[in-house]
Formats: sequence, C-alpha cells, structure tokens
Amino acid sequence: MVDDKVDRPSTSVDPTSPSWARPVLTNARLAVEVFDGTGHFGMWQSEVLDALFQQGLDIAIEESKPEDVEERNWLTINRLACGTVRSCLSREQRYAFSKETSAYKLLVALEEKFLKKNCQNKLFMKKRIFRFTYVPGTTMNDHITSFNQLVTDLMNMDEVFKDQDLALIMLGSLPKEYELLKTTLLNGKDDVSLSEVCVTLYSKELRRKDKRISSSGDTEVLLVRGRSQKKGTDKR
Repeated sequence: MVDDKVDRPSTSVDPTSPSWARPVLTNARLAVEVFDGTGHFGMWQSEVLDALFQQGLDIAIEESKPEDVEERNWLTINRLACGTVRSCLSREQRYAFSKETSAYKLLVALEEKFLKKNCQNKLFMKKRIFRFTYVPGTTMNDHITSFNQLVTDLMNMDEVFKDQDLALIMLGSLPKEYELLKTTLLNGKDDVSLSEVCVTLYSKELRRKDKRISSSGDTEVLLVRGRSQKKGTDKR
C-alpha cells in the first residue's frame, strides 16, 4: 500500500499578532543564490522578494509604515528584512549596504546599482532581445528560459512589449529546421501568443526525445538479436 501523505510546510500564527500578520512558512526552503554583482539581478531580486514573503517580512518593502503597525515593530521588521536581503549578497557586495536599516531603501539602492534604467542600458538590452538567436546544441527549455530572462530585465526597466511581438521575436530566433513549424503557427492567423509558441516548441522537443529513445531501443534489440543469431551459428 502506498503512503499518500505529503510533507507540507507547517504554519504558525501568534494569536497576539497585529492585523497585518499572516501565517508564516516556518520550514520553507529559501534557496536564494548569493548575488555577487555578475549574475542575473532581476531573477535574484524576484527570489529575494519570495523569501521575504515566506518569512512574513514583505511588508517591509513598503516605503512608509502602515498605520496599524507600531513603530517598534516596524523597526524590527525592517532590520530582519535587511538581514535577509544582505544574507543573499556576497561579502563584497554586502559591505556597501551594511549600515542600511530600511528594507525599502536597501532594495532601491540595489536596483540603482545593478538595474539602472538609463537609455544606454535600455538600448543594450533591446539590442540583445532583437538579436536573440538560437545557439546550436541548446535545449529548447534553456533557449526559452534565456529569452524570458531578457524580457524580465526589460520589464524591470519599465519597457513593455506586446505579447504578439514577443511571440514573433521568439519565432524569428529559431533555426531553419523550424520553418515548417513557423508556417503552421502563423498561416491564416492575425494573432499568435508567446505562450502558444512556447507550448508548441516544448511539444516538438518532447517528440524528438521520444523518437530518439525509441530509435535507441530498436537499435539495441537488433544488436541483441544479431548476437543471439551469431551464437546459434557458432554452435553448429
């Protein structure tokens, strides 16, 4: 008999907590990669915000204190939130922000340092997405992930693309072997979504994997059959 129990993060609530408090995931896995200034800041920032939410500290990202939170509690929450954010920074990056006690100011300072929204950076990022192309040997999952990271970076710079434009950019990044797929997706349509394109690409890659596995299995069967026939001949 199979045990159908599933381990779930336990929650705890202090009955004396103020109205803004909510259940906190006490044993949640907070797997945030340490940021050293060279990685993907947008993705790291998203993971840090998730960690703050899981710890019940996301209220600290507000610029001003909510009316129903006492000043002493507000200071404690911010110190805890700042500690969480700094723990996700490398020692070299952490040093410049070691004295900050406001989570909001800390996150803004990090954005200003690593995610500048000036025209030069926007131009650089737009060039990257418009020149985005498939790298031979890359899995389609990695290709789509890289594309989504570029889109996220641009969104963090307040640059927004229409979904159809993103779908067309993705299709334009594919190699010649995908020409039939492009034609199938676009033929007779006035609109196509990025989600539709990605689902189709995932399905195509999955079919390829299944075909390779099937082909490998057939080859192995033929080899075994050949060895068996050879043994029978040798016995004669």
